[in-house]
Parts: sequence; structure tokens; C-alpha cells
Amino acid sequence: MRSNNKKIVITGADGYIGSNLKSFLEHKGLEIYSITKGGSKREKFHQADITDKQSIFELLNKINPDVIIHTAGMSSLAQCEKEKELAWKVNVEGTRNIIESIKEINPQIKFIFISSDYIFSGKRGRYTEADEPDPATYYGKTKLESEKDIKQNLENYIICRTANVFGRGGNFFNFIQDNLSRNEQIEVFDDTFYTPTYIDYLLDSLDRLIDLDFKGTIHVTGRERVSRHAFALSMAKTMNKSAKVVNGSAQPKGGLIAKDSSLNGESAQKLLKNFCPNIEKSLQYCLGSLIYPYFYFEDTRGRILGLFQDMNWEEVNYIESLKDQIRGNHYHKETKEAFFIIEGKIRVVLEDLSGAIPKKEFIAEKGDIFMINYNILHTFEIIEDSKWINMLSKSIKGDDKDIHKREKFS
Repeated sequence: MRSNNKKIVITGADGYIGSNLKSFLEHKGLEIYSITKGGSKREKFHQADITDKQSIFELLNKINPDVIIHTAGMSSLAQCEKEKELAWKVNVEGTRNIIESIKEINPQIKFIFISSDYIFSGKRGRYTEADEPDPATYYGKTKLESEKDIKQNLENYIICRTANVFGRGGNFFNFIQDNLSRNEQIEVFDDTFYTPTYIDYLLDSLDRLIDLDFKGTIHVTGRERVSRHAFALSMAKTMNKSAKVVNGSAQPKGGLIAKDSSLNGESAQKLLKNFCPNIEKSLQYCLGSLIYPYFYFEDTRGRILGLFQDMNWEEVNYIESLKDQIRGNHYHKETKEAFFIIEGKIRVVLEDLSGAIPKKEFIAEKGDIFMINYNILHTFEIIEDSKWINMLSKSIKGDDKDIHKREKFS
């Protein structure tokens, strides 16, 4: 059983990973102290520049944390190459200042360092934790230098290498999403490969690492090695956009993106035993209609999947549906509806009859969760014999069953 009395410091708490991690851990009931360079007027946001040794020491000494999760840093490949002195100051010296503070305040503080796939050259890919780092970019060199500093100076540490985190943000993800939303033509490299990592999988993994009795290096990354072009095509499919606007191209000579920076994350998946979705599911969680389970636990007895929390359902039904049948084809004015697929495969078609949200279509299969809001016409095409649970926020009973066909929409 975890203790929520731990004080957790997150550096770079206004960044993409840091801000999402703060929200995630606070929802879990943990006491979070967020450090940003610019500061914030919000409670428990603290201003400190990690490159200012005295400033960061004084703040960490005042907080006296149990865990520090270091997400702050300069991550642009191009900027690091162009401004090497600044990159070294932020990424290397900034991390050293935190390391020295830990040694002086309390060597037992757990330090979780967010590292990168770019500590490898990217010549062959599928790198494991045992492979020898050989960075080809200056950004990668700064990350490797910090990894060495951590190993040489700290006892209670975790080096968490991840890659291309996406969902609710991420530079590459945002670039693709924004252009697809406007139906604009884009060119994406089809000769560079990586292992994109869904943000909620990374956050859940970091949450587990806080309590885990583990020291060392671990690759927390997605399961699949894909090209950037293939990933963009998957996004287009999820967003119901034409694949014709996504064009493959070769990276120009001298480009900084690694040929194959993919990481092997099997060790983390075995150690953490948490839910690591494939790319197709991950994109449905952040762009489509599937819901990421709020809780996942697995051991020798089996597994537990968290479906909903803080929701009230007045009616719950068990459904068996035969292949090639059609169900639904209606909407509700006052009732939210949720579904959990026990087994089988169902094509779900959703249409907002007000026209405010584009029509959606996706496949739901074993273990998937999704919710349908008010005034959404929903049709289910049964692809395989299926068993599923249906939950409703309002009981369907009496004369007013709140089931409406398209022609009755007003």
C-alpha cells in the first residue's frame, strides 16, 4: 500500500511532460511541489533556475523532498547544436546542481531522471538498457553526460529513458494534428524510425517507479517501432482524414533526426506490469473515443482493469451480440452511455447530429472502454460474436425511455 505522505518535486513543471505529470500525480493524492524557471502564483509552484546552484539548493533544502523527478531541460536538437554552451549549462550543469543538492540535503532522496533515446546514435535501433550509448547529437551528449554524473554520485536513482512522448501535446504530434485538422498536405520522413510513447503510459510508469524498489536505467517507451510517416498515417486514420495528404519523404542529408532511435521497452513492461497500449489504441485514447483505463494491476492471480471512477450509473446491462448484426442507431437526449467490451469486435459509428463534431468511426474490442454523450447518434456493427457491458447514467424505464431516432432530433 502506497503512502501519500511523500513529497514529490517535479522540475520543469510547466513543460509538456512535467505539467501532465503534475496533474496525474495530484489526482492520485500525492503532495507535489512544482519547480519552474519562470515561477507561478499558483500554490506549490516555486520559481528556481536549475542553472543557479544556490537557488536550487535553497529551494530543495526548504522542501526536503522524498522524490525528485527531473523533467526540465533543453530538448530541441537544432537548438542544442546551435547553442552548445547553453545546452551544456542547462542539461548538464543544471542536473549537476540538483545532484549536489541531493548529496548535501539527504542522499536517500530518490532521483528520477528523464533521459532520451538520443543517447544512442540511431544506427541500428531496438536498443536495450545493456547497449553502449554512442550519441550522435549534442543533445544526446548532454543527456549521456548527466547519466554518467548520476551513476557516479548518487545511490538512489532511476534513469528513465523515453522517446517521442505524444498525446495532449508533443511537438511532432501537434504538427501532424494541426495540419490534418486543416486538411493540409504534409511531408513526413519515411526513412527514420522510433518508438513513440503514449503520455498516459509514461505517467503511470513514473507513478509506479516512485514506490518501486528499483535502481538503475530503464526504457519506458512504446511497444512498436515505426517510421514517422507510418505514425502520421495512423493519426490520419484515427482522425478520419485522407491518407492522401500525408506524403512520405527522405530526411535531407545531414539531418539531426536519428535513422533508427527505437528503444526496447520489454524490461519496463515486465517490471512495471502496467498497461502499455499499441499505437492504434493510444491514438484512439487521445484523438478518438476510447477511454484509457484509470487503473491497471496484474500479478500471478490475473489482472484488474479500472473502468470508471467518480461516475454514477443508474442502469447496467450485459449484452450478447451475434456477428453481422446491427444495434443502436439511435441517440439519447438526457442519458450518457458507456460500454466495456468483454470479448469480440464491434465497429462503432458516432455522429453528432448538431454537426459540431465530425463523424467518428472506430473498432472496439476486448478490454476497450468508451463513452457516448448526449445527442450522439450511435450505431454498432457486430464484426465478431461479442459480449459487452452497457452502463447508463439514467435508467431506461417508463413511458419516456430517452431513445430517439434521427428523424426525432430537434
